[in-house]
Parts: sequence; C-alpha cells; structure tokens
Amino acid sequence: MKKTLYISITIVALLLVAFFTWFFIGRDKTVPAGEAIVDLLPFGTGDNLGQPTTDPSTSLGTSNQEQLLDENGIPTADISQISDAPVAGAVAFTRGGQTVVRFADRATGHIYETVLPAGKALVPLEKKKITNNTIPKVYEAYFRPDGNSVLLRMLESESGAQRNIILNLAATSSTAVNVRGDMGSVAVGQGNTLFYSDKGSKAIVSLPFSGSPTKTVLNSPFTDWRLMSFGNNLVAQTKASIQSPGYAYTLNVTNGSLGKILGPLNGLSVMPDALGTWVFYSYNNGSARSAGKNIKTGSGAETSPATLAEKCVWSIKKAGVVFCGVPVDEVGGNEPDDWYQGKTSFYDRVWEFDLNKEIAQVLLEPHVSFGLQLDVIEPKISPSEDYLIFINKRDISLWAFKLQ
Repeated sequence: MKKTLYISITIVALLLVAFFTWFFIGRDKTVPAGEAIVDLLPFGTGDNLGQPTTDPSTSLGTSNQEQLLDENGIPTADISQISDAPVAGAVAFTRGGQTVVRFADRATGHIYETVLPAGKALVPLEKKKITNNTIPKVYEAYFRPDGNSVLLRMLESESGAQRNIILNLAATSSTAVNVRGDMGSVAVGQGNTLFYSDKGSKAIVSLPFSGSPTKTVLNSPFTDWRLMSFGNNLVAQTKASIQSPGYAYTLNVTNGSLGKILGPLNGLSVMPDALGTWVFYSYNNGSARSAGKNIKTGSGAETSPATLAEKCVWSIKKAGVVFCGVPVDEVGGNEPDDWYQGKTSFYDRVWEFDLNKEIAQVLLEPHVSFGLQLDVIEPKISPSEDYLIFINKRDISLWAFKLQ
C-alpha cells in the first residue's frame, strides 16, 4: 500500500515539475499566463480538430511550393495551397460560373477569398481581403453556404471567455452581431440557418445568420453533442472516444424527434451527406474500421483502407460516392483519441469510394508526388464538384485539389 502511495506521489510531483518548467521557462513570455493555458484547449474540448499537430514553425514538407508553381508563381499541379497562414474555417461557392473559396484568418479574423481556375491556371492565385476589422484569435469560422455570412468563435484575450459573433459580409461594410450563450458544437444548415448546442440552456437551438431569433430544437440534459447537417435535418452524435461506446441519431429539426442510426460503437464518428440519405462512419473495435450506410435502405459497405470519418466529404453529384483523406499508414488502435489530442498525425492520400459499386481508387498521393505531408481535416466539395477544399491539420493551412 505504501509503495503504491509513494509511486503516486512521485508521478504527481513529476507532472508538477514539468508544468512549472513549461510555465516559467518554456512558454512564450510575451503571452499572458492565463492566455497561454487556455490556448491549449480554446473551447475546453479535447477533440478540437483545429489544433495543429506539429509546431507550424517546423518543416512539414508543405513548403515545397517550387514543385507546385512555375517561375511566375502560376500553379502547375492539381493541388494548390490557398493559404499558408492558419485558417479558422472556409467555404466554397460559385459566383459567375467560377469556384470561389472564402476563408477566415485565424490570427487576425480577416476574411479573404480566392478564385480558383476553371481549367489550366494562367495566372497566380490571388488572395483578396474582404474585411479589414481585426478580431484576434478566431479559432473557428462557420460560413453560410453562399459565403455571405460567417459565425466567428474566439476567446477574449484578458478573461479567456468565449465570444461568438456573426458578420454579414454582403453589406457594404461588414456588420457584426453578438451571439450570446455557451456554444458547444455548431452545424451549418441549408440556406440561412445554423444550429448549435447551448450548454447553458441544455438545448440544441437553431439560429438564422441574421443573429435572431433563436428556436429550440431539442431540450436534453446531455450537452456534449457533435452536430452535422443532414438534408433538412441534423445528425447528432456523442463525441467519439475509444474509451466509450458512441451513438449517432437523426434529429428532426421540426419536431425534435431522435432516431438512432448507429451505436454502440467505440470511437464512433459520423459524416452525413447533404441529401439526408447516406452516412459515412468510423469506429475502433481494437482495429480501425470505416464504412458507409444508406439509412433509407439499410444497405452499405466497409471501405478499405480504413480512415476517420472527419476526413471525408460526400459527393454532391454522385449518390453513394465519398471523398476521403486516408492515412498512408494504418490507423492505430487508440484512434481517434490520440489524433484529436495531437499525439499522432498522418500523411494522407486522397481516395474516392463508390459505396454502391464497392469500388475504391486513389486520386492523389501528395507525399509521393510532391513531398507534401497533408493530414486532411474539414474537407469540402465545391458546388460544381471541380475542387476538394481541405485544411491540413499539421499547420492549419488551406488547400485545394482539382477533381476535374
């Protein structure tokens, strides 16, 4: 008994020594102490996919721009870096027949956009600034599908309190509306609506991008949901962990009814399609698995190699087809927890899985072809399905891959 107590005391002492060593020596002295601590977990979640998995100042292999550009800076490959600075979120939409990517700079909160070439690029990609108001430390940005409004989530520098504002980007000068409440997970619905879990009221609510009024969709004592748009409704899932069984439900936003679609599965994570028909999901029963399921017919198929659902996005034009970042190395037995916490990172290939025909093909090998170390998160398909847009989790930079 005494031996166990001594060991416990020793472990605690070592942890305290490590913390105070970082606090007084290792951390950036220009950053206030409280701010440095909350920066580790900006919204109190251990699975924030917007956290870099590698120090952005180190070489990630993403600086090999000479292989992607000619001497005039014009893209020569099907993959391009839109922003080398960390971004808080992005959206792809069509304007005048062109694919436009609009995104938020993480450090300043400035909104930028880039027009992607329809065919072979003839000029360098241009990054145009949309807003000038500086809003420091924007950790998450959720855009309306047409890019004309955005919800920005940040932390107040002094208090560390959460702040949420909606910007109207279509106005002559961008206008800001504060959104009150302790926001948890956020999902952007079709049209002009977003949804979020309000931890204070213990409800899932809807909110137009104008900033009011809110509408209660579901009252629930459970507040740690992960929400995703699913046609005109939502998918609500318990946050994924290898340590506990997870569940996923459809949530009718009109009457608040829940219908279980998956679970219990350890490490369960889900990515639904925009039509309200298919869900792609991953789980870990000692080894990582991933699969797609048609919830209307009950049909589905496993995908191989396995990946994590957060790395996938459904085709808009082809039902049952999903595009995924798939790790070159096998997904380990303690995922997705280690990946969420930044303990592991991946080199991904881009795959296309056709779950109707059970056909899989590699579309891009960035590490082999260009020496790029890309760990895909938040993938999005442009409306015309000519581009796959995604963030590299390693340094939170923004990328575009030309699909056609």
